[in-house]
Amino acid sequence: MAEPNNSLVSNDPNAPSAIKLREDAENALKAELLKEISLEDVRLIVDAVRSGAIDRVVHPHDSPDTFDEYGRNFRRMVHRYQRVGSSGRLYWDERPFALSLEEARAQKPPADYFDITDQVWVLRGVKRQRDYPENTVGYWEQKEEAS
Repeated sequence: MAEPNNSLVSNDPNAPSAIKLREDAENALKAELLKEISLEDVRLIVDAVRSGAIDRVVHPHDSPDTFDEYGRNFRRMVHRYQRVGSSGRLYWDERPFALSLEEARAQKPPADYFDITDQVWVLRGVKRQRDYPENTVGYWEQKEEAS
């Protein structure tokens, strides 16, 4: 005959806790879901999220997320620029920008500001950026190919 569960047996301090059982079940479920996904698939998902492709899918009724020739997006108030990662891969990064220099310096962290008269970005409200050809992403690779 089976013994009935009483409070002393069911609250055994040596028994695994409900939190531990839940974590084990979550980890097993994650492992099951992720075993079919390769590292390249994860990289593609991260790149899609960084580029904003997921936002366009989630909110198809929004106006298009466009940048002008200076990398400005007035809808989201971000400055988009291309960077080179530590692996050498190119990726796009976005920083907030402001409509005036005072507003850029007042934001935390300081935002970028585009000076219309000089056609130059003022990064973080203090550093004026000049676009010399040799500072452009991919300049040296193009120069080596041309040689």
